[in-house]
Amino acid sequence: MKLLVYLTGLSLVFFSMNACTQDEKDDNSGTTPGPLFTEVKSVVSGSCATSGCHSSPSNAGGLNLESNDNIVAAGSMIHLKAVEQGVMPPTAPLSTANKTKISNWINAGGKLSN
Repeated sequence: MKLLVYLTGLSLVFFSMNACTQDEKDDNSGTTPGPLFTEVKSVVSGSCATSGCHSSPSNAGGLNLESNDNIVAAGSMIHLKAVEQGVMPPTAPLSTANKTKISNWINAGGKLSN
């Protein structure tokens, strides 16, 4: 279990080294967000990309979830931490309905257009 936590943390470090900043334009700017992504972004914005967590300037764990591209890039990690492990957000687990939104989006491909 400690190895899994270590590897997850290491993955976040590598992700943060390649993640775009809030000021950078999303690569998917010409793509209209689909309904599944829109639901997930609402969950992430209200539960993850909040002050002191995964938003500027704190970017906890080196992860900023304010942009569409960053949410898409971190989709599998979001699913792992928030749905499968239930360790994010650290203040309280997501509701079953919000976990279902994330799972539905991931199962549909985890893209901006889903």
